[in-house]
Amino acid sequence: MDARKAGAIALSVIGFACRVIACALCALTVALCFNGVAAKLNIVTFVVELTQVLPAMISGYGLIATPFGGVFRFDFACMAVAFFVIDYLCVRISRALR
Repeated sequence: MDARKAGAIALSVIGFACRVIACALCALTVALCFNGVAAKLNIVTFVVELTQVLPAMISGYGLIATPFGGVFRFDFACMAVAFFVIDYLCVRISRALR
């Protein structure tokens, strides 16, 4: 197996991981828009820890109250978009290497 094919496979795996993380962040962002979902799912500590992991520049940015009683996390949405972009770039580069 040559180096180009190995690099293409590694980029495909990284792209897939980024896509899974981005989808999870999207689902979390939507779930937090509703009142009490975080408490019912016991993910309050997870959300707090995830907020601390985000870069300081974006962490806590854009907390918007929703009419459903929850909060829209713009910082989580931005990170999901970033992971989708990384996924897209990894897939494109992987296809170019093959």
